[in-house]
Amino acid sequence: MLRQTKGAIVDALSRLGNTRMLPATEPRRVAMTEPAAVRQVTTALSFAYPVLAHFAVARNSAALTLAALVLLAGISLLPGLVRGEAGPWLAVPLVAGTCWWLSTVAAPALPLYVPPILVPAFLACVFGTTLRPGRTPLISQLIRLMHAPGDEPEAAVWSYARRLTALWTMLFVMLAVFNLVVAAVVEPDGLLRAAGLSPPLAVSHDVWSLFTNLIEYLVVAAFFLVEYAYRRTRFPRQPYRNMFDFIRRTAAAMPRIGRSQ
Repeated sequence: MLRQTKGAIVDALSRLGNTRMLPATEPRRVAMTEPAAVRQVTTALSFAYPVLAHFAVARNSAALTLAALVLLAGISLLPGLVRGEAGPWLAVPLVAGTCWWLSTVAAPALPLYVPPILVPAFLACVFGTTLRPGRTPLISQLIRLMHAPGDEPEAAVWSYARRLTALWTMLFVMLAVFNLVVAAVVEPDGLLRAAGLSPPLAVSHDVWSLFTNLIEYLVVAAFFLVEYAYRRTRFPRQPYRNMFDFIRRTAAAMPRIGRSQ
C-alpha cells in the first residue's frame, strides 16, 4: 500500500508539473502584451506624423500629403481595428475614398491644416471638462491613480492639481487658436483662400509647418519639463522615482482616467 500511495503521489505531482507546461496561460500573455504593442506603434506613428507632414508641405508633395493623412488615420483607427470594433473597420473605406478624392483636387495639402487645430482643441476639452462642478480635475485623477491605497498626498496637492489642469487647458486652447489663425492666412492655399477670401497677411507653408510641426511640440515639452521640475521641488514626496518612472506610470494610468471619478 505504501508503494501504491507513493506511486499515486508521484503521478499527481507529475500531472501538476505538466499543467505548468500547458499553453493555458498563453492567451493571457497575448491579451496583456497586445495593448502595449498597439500603444507603442501608435506612439511611434504620432512622432512620425509631424515629420512627414512637414516634408509634405515643404516639398509641396501630394504623395507625401496623402501618406501623412493615411498615417494620421492609422493613429486614430489602429486601436479600434485591433479590438475588432465595427466603427474603425467601416471607416477604412471612407479613408481610402477620401485619399482618392484628395489625389484629384488642386490643393491636397488643405486637410493637413486641420489636425493641428483639432488635436489641441480636443485636448483642451479633455482637460477643461474635468474642471466643471461635480467633476474631478484630470490631474487630480492621475495623482489618485498613482498613489497606493492609504498613501494620501498632502492637502495642498489637490488645489495645485486643479490649477495645473486649468493651465494645461489654457495652453491647448491658445495652441488651437494660434494654429487656426496661421492656417487661415497661409498662402497660397490657406483656409481663407479656400473660402474665397483674401488674408490680411501672408504666411508661407514653411512658416506654418515650422510652428505646427516643431515649435508647438517644443512649447508643450518645455511646459511639461518646467512644471515637473517645479513639482519635484514643491512636493518632494512623490510615488515615482524620476521623470522616466513618472512617464511610465502616467502611461499606465491614462486608460483608467475617467473611471476613477
